[in-house]
Amino acid sequence: MAIGLAMAMPVGPVGILCIQRTLNHGVRAGLVSGLGAALGDALLGAMAAAGLAGVTEFLLGIERELRLGGGIFLLVLALWTWFKHGDAPAPPLRPHGAIVTTFLLVITNPITILAFLGFFASFRIVGEAGRTWQIVALVVGVFFGSGLWWTLLSAGTRRLSRRLDSGLVVWINHVSAAAIAGFGIYVLAEATLL
Repeated sequence: MAIGLAMAMPVGPVGILCIQRTLNHGVRAGLVSGLGAALGDALLGAMAAAGLAGVTEFLLGIERELRLGGGIFLLVLALWTWFKHGDAPAPPLRPHGAIVTTFLLVITNPITILAFLGFFASFRIVGEAGRTWQIVALVVGVFFGSGLWWTLLSAGTRRLSRRLDSGLVVWINHVSAAAIAGFGIYVLAEATLL
């Protein structure tokens, strides 16, 4: 669980997206967005724990394409967030769409699987002879640790959002859009250097 929590906590595009969705659509939208991120973390954690070298090599082999896709997605998301108005009623957010977008953001970052490999190797969690039950327990722990972070983030954001007026929400959307665009530009710049 600690590894899942540690992997989810750094504020990046997924965290900003969950905060923004909680502000605009409510705590349920933040939670389902976090669910997508936790599922992505669990999948990459499972691949790392199981030692799926072929899958890891494949993801690293298409790292440039994944980063280009992720960077473009982040820029489109930033534009959409920028033009979101705080006083306009938010269109309903479909839960499966919220889950899929954050899941894709997590798995299009192949560095995440390397981070999991680093955690697992550093703490000697799963060796070459790792049993299936150990891998399952590890993946479940990563999922719940990541999910715990997204739950705390969404609940905390919702609690703070009750004190915000529509003008401040627009300002937060603009700051969020700028941050997401910054991440998108950074990811695209890294992709062009590969």
